[in-house]
Amino acid sequence: MEVRKIYVTGGSTFVVSLPKKWVESQDLKAGDSVFLTQTGKSIIIEPGIREEKKIKEKKIRISMLPSPSSLERLIIAYYLTGYDTISIILDREDKESYRRAARRIKEFLIGVEIVEDTTKRITMEILVDHQRMPVLKAIQRIHLLCKSMLHDLIEAMNVGCSYSVEEIQTSEKEVDRLYFLVVRQLKSAVTQYKIAEKLEIKSPDHCLGYRSIVKSMERISDHLDNIAKYYSDICKYGNELLLKDGIISLGRKVTEIYEKSMLSLFKRDPLSTEEVFNKLDSINREYSELSDSLFKSKASISLVLCEKSIIESLERIARYSSDICEIVINMYVK
Repeated sequence: MEVRKIYVTGGSTFVVSLPKKWVESQDLKAGDSVFLTQTGKSIIIEPGIREEKKIKEKKIRISMLPSPSSLERLIIAYYLTGYDTISIILDREDKESYRRAARRIKEFLIGVEIVEDTTKRITMEILVDHQRMPVLKAIQRIHLLCKSMLHDLIEAMNVGCSYSVEEIQTSEKEVDRLYFLVVRQLKSAVTQYKIAEKLEIKSPDHCLGYRSIVKSMERISDHLDNIAKYYSDICKYGNELLLKDGIISLGRKVTEIYEKSMLSLFKRDPLSTEEVFNKLDSINREYSELSDSLFKSKASISLVLCEKSIIESLERIARYSSDICEIVINMYVK
């Protein structure tokens, strides 16, 4: 932290000097404009918009990487950090597996386009319009996907039909794509207040709250994918749920508190979260009773383990829902 004195010029204008290192790091010079945004008792100073946006570029040499999966992780990291162009230099003999990994990454990231694909290089452009997908709009989309997956799974287990996991897996992948997009947006919003405005983020400290919420939603989606896989395994061998009525009851209660937790976020209503916390105790009791019943069952171990995994995932979804409520309280309590 630096301390700067306030000077008065012309009898009525207050002047504060800017740190030289910051001015140089932003490529500013005398005569350039800066944005001043008042937030409570603070003022945020940002460089003015130039006619040409400075493109953030990154080069990756696959000769420096141990495996194609490390390339995937690196591309995701640069995407989240806010790079606009990523060039992958194919400078090793076994480059085809790396090329496939680079092409496959488009399935996980929104706004990524391959604009160059040669024997020596792959170039990706990240084309994301912040105004077209504000943070809350993206979170609402994730919510609708999770809500739909929950209802579909509960209904499938209730009617006892064999279930295909493909539809759930498609939705889960879309949740992952939106999750990465929101994290990228929030990272930009933290450092650039103008982007925060475009993303309709009312306060910079809300970025941390949204980051935690979207992570909880991504984990909820993962657990829904797990439930679909385990239920599909049960159906595959012609079995039915041992504790069908109990699991359906638990699933409906979990669905209810998940929806209430998201409603408290969208309504910015921390008081409505209390209902979720009250119902969590009931869900925990049902989960414990179902677990005890399963372990006392004389059914095959594989069937018991599948059902145990289903109720564990439902219990984890309930806990992530309560986590969302805690974040809503921290964000909006006055």
